[in-house]
Amino acid sequence: MHTTPSDPDTLALTLATATPSAGLLDTLAFDALSEAGLIDALVACERHLRHAHALMVKALGALEAVRHREREPRFTEGEVCAALLWAPATAQARMSDAGALTRLFPHTVQQLSEGCVSWEQARALAQLTTGLDDDAARTVQDRVLPRMPGQSAAATRQAVRRAILRADPEAAADRHRYQRTRRRVELRPEDDGMATLTAYLPAPTAHALMTTLTRLATNRPKEDARTLDQARADTLTTLILHGAGVAATGVTSTASQTPAIPALVHAVVSIDTLLGAGHEPGHLHGHGPIGADQARTLAHTEGSRWRFLLTTSDGTPIDASPRTYTPNAATRRLTRLTHPTCTFPACHMPAHRCDLDHNTPFDKGGATIAANLAPLCRKHHNLKTKGAWTLTRTADTIHWTSPTGHTYTTAPTRYPQAA
Repeated sequence: MHTTPSDPDTLALTLATATPSAGLLDTLAFDALSEAGLIDALVACERHLRHAHALMVKALGALEAVRHREREPRFTEGEVCAALLWAPATAQARMSDAGALTRLFPHTVQQLSEGCVSWEQARALAQLTTGLDDDAARTVQDRVLPRMPGQSAAATRQAVRRAILRADPEAAADRHRYQRTRRRVELRPEDDGMATLTAYLPAPTAHALMTTLTRLATNRPKEDARTLDQARADTLTTLILHGAGVAATGVTSTASQTPAIPALVHAVVSIDTLLGAGHEPGHLHGHGPIGADQARTLAHTEGSRWRFLLTTSDGTPIDASPRTYTPNAATRRLTRLTHPTCTFPACHMPAHRCDLDHNTPFDKGGATIAANLAPLCRKHHNLKTKGAWTLTRTADTIHWTSPTGHTYTTAPTRYPQAA
């Protein structure tokens, strides 16, 4: 019979040298489980990982507090590297994240411990709020934590960015102005005679460039066997090295000027922000939240076209003014505003590259209205068509049921509302 050591340090040493155990999870016979059982086991494994991450956050957070008290800098950090075989940069980053989580966000750590949120979500909260004061950082947590369970890490990052812009819009504008001064192009060598060329740019500019590259790369003969990625890479090379089509991009940039790119990007801005009476963040499609100043500049750029989007009090789109569009075009636009990406769980294919699927088939009485349409990328559209997965909806919330009987939910996008 084993007894638990009463001394905490002795217990820690015992646990450090013992065979790791996940309790009942260790007793599962994975090859004896049905497909539904394997999915449940996978969820159980993920929840155990989240709980273990919470324990590591608490340990690293305590070490981070020691590091701030020690006389010899990096002594504790160095031992963490040696004990876990982490690179110094890795140890420094994880200790910093853990320190912020334990000091500022104990409620998030608790949710992580209970398996409700993931380590990636918790880390996003810690990293993105680094530049805020403590009160503003806690305000951000209070706004995003209730919705974090069930969100993907990408959705949480967008929610945190939006909450940061709301918590301190003036500081957010200052940070954006500073980051604009850091715009750059970098070259990184890769294996097999390749290299990666990256550009750090304001989000509207970057999306305008990508949209233009995609448009130009898509306009090619049917017999062209290149993938879209390959065609975009070749198009970029041609544009830069040969100077062809530069005027067609419509993109110029200086330190004090925002590129004139309204026809290439789509943003949603509250009327108060648009008129300068509020500071709610805007939403740039394909990117996420942007600051009020950025949104206003983009909206007031010469050549911009404004269209109206009516939402409920929580920001869910319910109508899109067609203006110059036919009703069919307005319906397509409202559908894509409601769900800007493929509605399959965690799929981020942009809606404009998806099929607009009749949730209730047209030949079975399904109407061609936004309430019966949802964007589906071709892969997930085929899953539904072949009957492997079934789709139902409650208002604008999409429910997917897998072949194993599990149900997953995709909620509609909610846009910024005036505070």
